[in-house]
Amino acid sequence: MDGMQIIGLIVFFSFAALWLLELLGGRLGRSPRPLRDFGFMLFGMFSNLLLAGAAIGALTGWLVVQLWPDGANSLAFVPFWLAFAVIFLGEEMAHYWLHRAAHQARWLWKIHRTHHSAQHLNVGVVYRYNFFWVFLLPQTWMGAFAVYFGQAPAYFTAILITFFVNLATHSSYRWDLWLRERTPAPLRGLWWLIERVITLPDTHHAHHAYGREAHPNGNYAVTVFLFDVLFGTAKIPNQRQQNYGLPISPRLHWAEELLWPLVRKPLLPKPKK
Repeated sequence: MDGMQIIGLIVFFSFAALWLLELLGGRLGRSPRPLRDFGFMLFGMFSNLLLAGAAIGALTGWLVVQLWPDGANSLAFVPFWLAFAVIFLGEEMAHYWLHRAAHQARWLWKIHRTHHSAQHLNVGVVYRYNFFWVFLLPQTWMGAFAVYFGQAPAYFTAILITFFVNLATHSSYRWDLWLRERTPAPLRGLWWLIERVITLPDTHHAHHAYGREAHPNGNYAVTVFLFDVLFGTAKIPNQRQQNYGLPISPRLHWAEELLWPLVRKPLLPKPKK
C-alpha cells in the first residue's frame, strides 16, 4: 500500500467517524434539507475527489515530467521541516487569496457559493463543492510537484493537517467554546493568542453564517488565521451563530449549484410562508 492509499484511508475513515458522530447525535437532522445536504456531500466526495482529483493528478504528473525530465527526487535533500513549512505556508497563503477572491469576484463566487449555501454547518460541508472548485484549489495542484521532487512526506503531512483542521472548524459541535468555558482563569489569556493564530470553529462558523455577529466576507484562512489578522479580514465573535447559509439558499437550483457555469438556472420562486 503506497502513501496516497494510506492518506486516502485516513481521510475517509476520519471523516466517516465524525460524520456518523454528528448523525447519531441528531446534529444532521437540524438542517432544513438534510437529504439535499447528503446528496451534495456525496457528489463532492466522489465526483470532486475521484474525477477532478484524478484528472488534475494525471495532468500535473505529465506536466512535471515534461518540464523537468531529470528532476525526480532532486529536492529530496531538503530537510523535512523546511519543506513542510514552505509547502504548508505556501498552500495556506495561496488558499487565503483564492478564497478571498471567491467572495469578491462574481463569477468566482458562483463557483464557491455551493460551499456556503448549506443552512446547517457540519462536517459534511467539507465536501460540499461545485465540481469546478476543486480545479482551483492550490493544494490539488501542488501534490504531483511535491511527490515528484521528493517531498511527499512533507506534502502529505501538510494536507492532513489542513484536512483535520477543516473537519474541526466545520463541526456542529462547538468544542472550542466548551474548552474556553472550562479553561482555568489564569490560562484564559492564551485563547486571545490561539484564536488569532489558528482558525477555530468560532471564526469559521461566523464565515458560514449571516446576521449581526457573522462575518461571511472575512475569516478566509483555512488553518493559519494569522493571515486574516494581518490582512484585515478577521472577526472573532466568541459566540454561537444563529443563521447559516445564504438568504437565497432555498431558491438555488441544485444543478446550478453543482455544475455552474455549465448549468445556469434562475432563482426558484420564494417559498410560501
